[in-house]
Amino acid sequence: MASQDRSVGSDAAAQLDADELARAIEENDANLAELLELLTVTEELAAELVPELRDTVRDNREPIRDLRVAFEREETMVLLQKVGEQSETLVELLDLLAVSKDLTDDLVPELVVAVRENREVLERVRPTLENEDTLVLVERLGENADTLVEMLELLDATHDLATELTPELTDAATDNRDAIRDLRMAAAGFADAHAENDVDMYELGRNAGNMVAFMQKLGDPSVTAALDATIDGFAQEDPKPVGFFGLFRALFDADVRRALGRLLAAARGLGGVDFEGDD
Repeated sequence: MASQDRSVGSDAAAQLDADELARAIEENDANLAELLELLTVTEELAAELVPELRDTVRDNREPIRDLRVAFEREETMVLLQKVGEQSETLVELLDLLAVSKDLTDDLVPELVVAVRENREVLERVRPTLENEDTLVLVERLGENADTLVEMLELLDATHDLATELTPELTDAATDNRDAIRDLRMAAAGFADAHAENDVDMYELGRNAGNMVAFMQKLGDPSVTAALDATIDGFAQEDPKPVGFFGLFRALFDADVRRALGRLLAAARGLGGVDFEGDD
């Protein structure tokens, strides 16, 4: 009895599914007919293409095998992965190439005309660029690019500074015109004297250095004290006359002997100087 009930229930469910299916078919009969027509056309197309595809595969078996091996390589997979990751950049690059191609198409006729009109100039420039000195100059410019940039920046700053200082220098030159004229005359006189006397500039420099050293020596406290003592000795209004015995007794004075020693040393050094014109 229970089995009969289950059988009756399953039959009822099957009848219900069949009715639902029939209803769905009736509602979509137009789409179903279109789909059947499409399947028919596809079947006919496949029947026509299969022999051609079979012949094509047979004729290109080796290239297909090589292509399959190429796609199965790890480098190809990595390349495809990178292309997929950089797809946006690749699209931008393709757009840029398209724009560059259009620009090139526009510029090529103009460049051809410019080259044709300046052929002689280019022929003269080419040997200059092919010269070894030019290549060495370009190479050095490349090696010292940073220094060249710094120099250009310095020249730019110097130009701005000169532009700012030129009015001030003009005013200063105008205010000191007489002093500048006198300095120029002094320089001209020095040049004429040098030309007339054939002065050795090295010796002149040495003499100037010796003069500086002499002036520095005069500033020494000991030399200053000696000069003050000498001036005080000459500044006495009525010194006591000294005879022969007085001079002899003065030789026993240590200060007098030290002073006579300095005078003799100065006289000895002065006598050793070879002045021009001495026999």
